[in-house]
Amino acid sequence: MLDSLYQRALLKRDEINQKISDDFRDADVDPSTEWIPHNIKEDDGKCSIAAGDGSINKKNFMGFIFYAIDAECLVFNDKLMKIGNSEIDIIPHHDFVEDRLRNYMGIFEVKNALRALKEHEIDYLLFDGSIMGNLIRPIPMEKRLKAEIKDKIKDKYVHKLRDALDIDLNNSRVGITSSQFTEEMKEFEDPVNAMIYLESIENLLVIKKLLENERSVMGISKTSTNREYFDYKIPDMAIFDRYSREEGFTKPKPIGISKRDFPVEDKFFMGLTFTIFYARLENHKNILKFELPYEANEKDIKKILGTIKNHSAEGYPLLLKKAHNDVVIKRKDLENLSKIIGFMEKSGREML
Repeated sequence: MLDSLYQRALLKRDEINQKISDDFRDADVDPSTEWIPHNIKEDDGKCSIAAGDGSINKKNFMGFIFYAIDAECLVFNDKLMKIGNSEIDIIPHHDFVEDRLRNYMGIFEVKNALRALKEHEIDYLLFDGSIMGNLIRPIPMEKRLKAEIKDKIKDKYVHKLRDALDIDLNNSRVGITSSQFTEEMKEFEDPVNAMIYLESIENLLVIKKLLENERSVMGISKTSTNREYFDYKIPDMAIFDRYSREEGFTKPKPIGISKRDFPVEDKFFMGLTFTIFYARLENHKNILKFELPYEANEKDIKKILGTIKNHSAEGYPLLLKKAHNDVVIKRKDLENLSKIIGFMEKSGREML
């Protein structure tokens, strides 16, 4: 079967490449109006910089799902310091496993960052990915739970969760604080989805605490499908990347939060304005998307890029790269962890 796919690739190579060329040629956009060529000068002044990342992987068994989380935040201020946390556990099979585990990883990442901000003087804290994307991602089972159930969870448990979160954060404990209420969630007809809803609220609460440090925080993405600049079927990042391979950045673009009715802290989140821009730190290296949780101008961006470039290699922040390499959980790692635990149950794939 694979042989026929290789043959098909050879036959369709020119046709597919022509489609790509046509899409770019037909784009009625002018990237030159948004791109600012700029020779980024490295800022060699004293600066404390931090970067965080997380990883999660899972293995399906017939009766449960085994998962592992690894997350860390690196801090560099004359010397390199590490704040890291990890977890392994099992959860039952249910409809929202992927979303739930991704939420867990996000909570670990943000709590590590909050601990770094508490324990160190940090000028810039870099996040791998989009903070705004994590914020506006729909709560997976929100439409499945009845309004009265959601209201009961908010009325009865959110204040308890806030108190428990404050205790955990004050003691630099990183984990899923909502798990303290697992037994209490059994009062609901669907305790699993009730718990997932509470965990999603916890994610919003810790993101809010992070964004209260707005001038320190920025998200950096290697990929993006967003279309805020040109509203064309091709993502902005691809258009800018094709237009110029030289150092520079785009004009800053303020973006408000479009999602409505956050279950908690709605006024705070809806009052946020993010600034997004794309930049290339070195000629012919990859373009990156930057996301700041405040309104920034071109002068602000030039200062930020000078600092980030001073802590980068090959056009990418060194701490983000190291954090990613430190935490990534490979399939082989998960296999070894499951053997250490002693899992003997079949996954259902042994015959393949």
